[in-house]
Amino acid sequence: MHKMTNLKFSIWVLGIGMLSMMVSPVFGQQNPRGKLTISAIENEQTHELAKRVVRVAYEKIGIDVEFIDLPARRGLEWANSGKTDGDLARIDGTDKKFTNLIQILTPVTLFKGVVFTQKIERNIQSWEELKGLSVGIIGGIRYSDIGTKGLDRVIVKDMVQLFMLLAKDRIDIAVAGLDAGKIEINQHHKGAKLHVIGEPLLVAPLFHFVHKKNRDLVLQLESVFKEMSENGEMSKIRKQAMNKALAQ
Repeated sequence: MHKMTNLKFSIWVLGIGMLSMMVSPVFGQQNPRGKLTISAIENEQTHELAKRVVRVAYEKIGIDVEFIDLPARRGLEWANSGKTDGDLARIDGTDKKFTNLIQILTPVTLFKGVVFTQKIERNIQSWEELKGLSVGIIGGIRYSDIGTKGLDRVIVKDMVQLFMLLAKDRIDIAVAGLDAGKIEINQHHKGAKLHVIGEPLLVAPLFHFVHKKNRDLVLQLESVFKEMSENGEMSKIRKQAMNKALAQ
């Protein structure tokens, strides 16, 4: 009788154990891998806005994340090498060059690459129309690096340096994200005559990428990002973050 009781108890414990293994992290179970680290571009407000969305997405699958702010190129290199667990938000196809990264198919945000200036008066419509101007870009940001190849350009470390050069009239124009530029001007150059000219040179979604060692998270993240996009949560988070940044 004693042996039978022990057997029943063992079966009960085994059943509870199997059930706990089946519980999805979405329901609040802490992921056994602990905290993940994600590369982000330092002093770049587009990434600051995207952090809010990505953090919430990981929370929904039971994972805590921290962001490591790095120069744009180094951030990708660290993510690709596995030094970090992924990259926050980059243009479509980044995984073609950085082949250890896996792209999450639902975009994190929509990016508009525009031209900021202080004195130039042109209705710029394309990259070709930047010829003859000194162009400032942030090193390691792929869309502006590709678009300005062969032009007279100054490559800087981050948004702070980029807009400082523009405000001091060291460059004619700066190519940067629309939202990021607005925030930078609002926070550090109020009263300056920095403004957008022409039409966006690039309108494109930005995607989250994970290192291949985390490929088991891809389907969960796909599902969460898709749901957040479709139910309006993603847009709401971005709007709130943008309004807060502009109110500072």
